[in-house]
Amino acid sequence: MSRIRSSMVLLAICVGAVLIGVLRLATEQSPQPPGSSYSAQPDGSLGLYTWIEAVGSRPQRLRDRAIDPGVGTLIILQPTTLLDSEMRASLDTFAQRGGTLVLAGDSIQWLLYARALGVTVEPVTPETSSVTTSDGRHMSFSGRYRLRADDAQPLLLRDNGDWVGLRLSYKQGTLIVLASPDPLSNVGLADASTARFVFRQVVAPSIDAGQAFAFDEIERSLEPGAPGPTTVNQLLFGTAAGRAVIYAALITFVYLLLGGRRLGPAVVDRPAAESQRSMYEHVQMLANLYRRAGQFQVARVAFTRHYARRLARGAMGARRAPGYAEALARVQAAGTESELVTAVASIDDA
Repeated sequence: MSRIRSSMVLLAICVGAVLIGVLRLATEQSPQPPGSSYSAQPDGSLGLYTWIEAVGSRPQRLRDRAIDPGVGTLIILQPTTLLDSEMRASLDTFAQRGGTLVLAGDSIQWLLYARALGVTVEPVTPETSSVTTSDGRHMSFSGRYRLRADDAQPLLLRDNGDWVGLRLSYKQGTLIVLASPDPLSNVGLADASTARFVFRQVVAPSIDAGQAFAFDEIERSLEPGAPGPTTVNQLLFGTAAGRAVIYAALITFVYLLLGGRRLGPAVVDRPAAESQRSMYEHVQMLANLYRRAGQFQVARVAFTRHYARRLARGAMGARRAPGYAEALARVQAAGTESELVTAVASIDDA
């Protein structure tokens, strides 16, 4: 009856852990990639999307490389893919129509995008913490690059004069490059100075012209919670159900450990008399243990005392006594483990 009760308790614990994991999985939202207009996380851009929608514009999410002719401003925030020939042709067509391309970020993909569009990007040290706008206002800014381009106008400058934001003509349109995703992110727009800069340089021109905005969502999860490639580690450590399995396994192990349950077949405890090792192996093992403990002298004294007593009692017989005494002298004179082992073995052979 006790074993049945224990099994039921263990089963209840496992079921409870799995149910907790299922509930968390049902209520947990999958994180969106940085820069996504679906993301309400600090590095997302849902705040900018909602703001543009609130001031009366028509924001949309770019899901393929064909850009709607009604779009006046295309925002590419922290791109996740490299600029290929098809996307380059689409951007050139968009610029030929007079559109404004806003490119912001600090990833490798962003860097290659900017260089492909004619902007020189260079790393700087130390990283930028604050900048000045072209109208003399200060705003927080976190970036590790500076920008240069021919016939460009500065939008954001470091204290030493380096450009971290610029505007230049591109085809028949305009290109705005920012060396950080912060100004367009949710956390960046929480700052009043940053929001003022974004509204004046990015939002207001297209609103005044009655044009729509588009956010680049190509190669990103297009809908919140959209499935993507997953790994075993992500399933185990990144989902509530996986963590529930781990918790259940740990709880089961602790339960068995505290309950005194064996985790395998019982190991038969054999007495020393049934050991198949020779006396030489026993002596060598003991000598090694004492050597590691720095107690070689103790082992030598113990063997000397043992065999001296046997010699005094005449346990080996009168015929073997002379050889036994000689071997005992070698034990007493042993200075290393190997000499001690050899001396003890010679006693057995005496």
